Amino acid sequence: MGGYRGFKGNGGDPRVRKLKMLVFEGEDGHGWIYKVERYFAVNGLTEEEKMTATRLCLEGKALAWYQWRDRREPIRSWRQFKDCLLERFRADEGGDFYEQFFALTREGIVADYRDKFEYLASRLDHILESTMEGNFIKGLKPKIRTAVRLLELRNLGKAMELAQLVEDQKKFHLNFKSHLNSN
Repeated sequence: MGGYRGFKGNGGDPRVRKLKMLVFEGEDGHGWIYKVERYFAVNGLTEEEKMTATRLCLEGKALAWYQWRDRREPIRSWRQFKDCLLERFRADEGGDFYEQFFALTREGIVADYRDKFEYLASRLDHILESTMEGNFIKGLKPKIRTAVRLLELRNLGKAMELAQLVEDQKKFHLNFKSHLNSN
């Protein structure tokens, strides 16, 4: 994603803070759409204004795709644009976001696993909190998973925090033992 483009949809009202719409170049379509929809809401844009603003904020391969697509089969609504954009610029990392989410396991540190988990979970619709919690715990390494399960937390945020604390505690003990052995 590149820079920003100014687009005034608030009718020139000086009380409304001027926001700039983020340029889309073909990376992280979900993130761009999330930010752009906030921009639309703050500025109260109509469907027509949304499409005008969107057309002005495409660059690089995203602009080339839109020009090609628009000549063949014009996109008439923001909803249609979103669907087409997400289909075209889908990052294929082993299936759709649901497949990636349910296949996710911790390979590195808990913090990196949590970041990937939150990234994938933010792209999913209509998924139960208990399903997310179960999938997060399932993906942890066995010793950390056991510690999290022992406390029977029924809160995804608390389970994430506990997993991080357990990992940090294990690192502390390893460093402490290493320090004792070196003396």
